[in-house]
Amino acid sequence: MMLEDLSVTMGRKCYMFKTKTIMNIKNKDKNKHLLDINGLIPGLEKEDRRNVRVMRNFQWLMWIMIPVYFGLLVVNPDKDLTWSYRVGGACYVLAFLAFALIFRVYIKEYKTVDYGLPTTVMLKKAIERYRLFHPKKLFVLIPVALVDAGLIFFSLNQDNADDSISILTSQILYWGGMLLGAGVGVWIWRRKQKPLRDAARDLLREIESE
Repeated sequence: MMLEDLSVTMGRKCYMFKTKTIMNIKNKDKNKHLLDINGLIPGLEKEDRRNVRVMRNFQWLMWIMIPVYFGLLVVNPDKDLTWSYRVGGACYVLAFLAFALIFRVYIKEYKTVDYGLPTTVMLKKAIERYRLFHPKKLFVLIPVALVDAGLIFFSLNQDNADDSISILTSQILYWGGMLLGAGVGVWIWRRKQKPLRDAARDLLREIESE
């Protein structure tokens, strides 16, 4: 029995190893065209255009949300609107403004990419542009924190003694959503941008080694 179990276990491991190897080979074949500069540049241009399009859409959404939230929650003359809702609305407005400005910076960056630069310079810029973790991305934490602050103020209810429970629930849901969104972002990066970055790094190494 022990020999049979060992045989089954080894068979499963071999199958998993073969499957993983086949998937890696397929991924390499899929991105093989990126290993040439004439194939990489169109891929980079396509991804840059996609980023501009996505960020512009989000930027327009932010510009729309700013007056909506400002009108409904900040300057609304309704006397039933509590101070916590007004402060929360102000936090949201500031967050949307910050997001819009951040998107504006990224749109400008992706629109002004110069593929006429020397090859090594262009590749280095592409590698830097498509880093997963970049210090300047930390600026996104500002509007994220403002949205969180607004959510906390929205959770406050002066007629309710269980504010702490409401705040805790909102925090769990909010940061859970943030983690989920971050996970989706990493998945998109690995699927669309990492192959481009890896190809750019390989080409740069090849050029510099000559």
